[in-house]
Amino acid sequence: MRAGVFARPAVPLVTRLADTRRPNSKEELESRIDAQVAHRLPDIGRLVSLPHTMYTLLGLLMDETTLPKELEKVLEQDPALAAKVISLSNSAFYGLATPVSTIERAILIIGFKELEFMAMGLGLSETFDLSQVPRGFDGEGLWLHCLSVSWIARELAIITRASDPSEAMISGLLHELGIIILVSKFPQQFQQLLELTDAGVPFFEAEASLGLSHTVIGYLLARHWNLPEVFQEGILYHHSPRSCPGRKETAALVCLSDSLAHKAGYPMRMEELEIDLPWLMETLDIRPSTLQAFAKVIMASLPQAQPVWLQMMRSGARRESRDQKGRFSALMDGTQPMDFPRRRTGK
Repeated sequence: MRAGVFARPAVPLVTRLADTRRPNSKEELESRIDAQVAHRLPDIGRLVSLPHTMYTLLGLLMDETTLPKELEKVLEQDPALAAKVISLSNSAFYGLATPVSTIERAILIIGFKELEFMAMGLGLSETFDLSQVPRGFDGEGLWLHCLSVSWIARELAIITRASDPSEAMISGLLHELGIIILVSKFPQQFQQLLELTDAGVPFFEAEASLGLSHTVIGYLLARHWNLPEVFQEGILYHHSPRSCPGRKETAALVCLSDSLAHKAGYPMRMEELEIDLPWLMETLDIRPSTLQAFAKVIMASLPQAQPVWLQMMRSGARRESRDQKGRFSALMDGTQPMDFPRRRTGK
């Protein structure tokens, strides 16, 4: 039986994960970020949490003994979520000839694995409203990036067996929690960050100069929520998995999935990603040929899943740039290899 991975801040967390050493003291990490942001994070942590239905649903979905009827009972208690699940099962992605009208059939159509993914996405999108974002920032693009990394990380975990797929999925979804917090709760500070990057300052230098390190901010909130340390570390080390003191494999999965999402046309455009690909492949025990084959599947699958995700996020159609379409075609035709940015020196 798998334990639920989320618990409300006031409830002790039950998890099957082994304890790992916390990477830094709270005080040391807080000293790295803007004082106003550090001061407000505990209040945000107390006021913001995933909806109760999401906690219950995720706990059931991560329990291998759960039956569809049990999920149906939970969804029946949340009419809005139930309607969303039925709506998603009727999307063109599933290609059904007969419309779905019951929760029971919707669960069977979507499947446990996809429902787990959708529950996480819905919970996070309802918790943080990104419809009002600072000028010049693509809130919809942020959701698509997080969902893409989450989906890729889960599938990559399945083929590499380097991490539990559900852990990888949730780690991927939460990896940009710091950006989500900055955009939704600190729009003025984030606008300053955008102005610096627009002026040509590299993203990581800009956020460090303003005390807005998104990895630290996301980590501190996840720590306040008492999330399992594998998720805390996935947030803090998704750009530097080699430095992770605990579950390096999960952090490596998120790092590689982040790079794949960028290459597939779902980037966080501010970030200039560099990865230590040889180390990642060694850590995850994946061969170059397997990674290339996996990358082609990603290129084909993400555009098909995108309309469902946009519907899930209650968003409109997203226009793709010509550059993205050209990249998809070239990669699928096998005329252009996946070109990962390499770190000159790994840490």
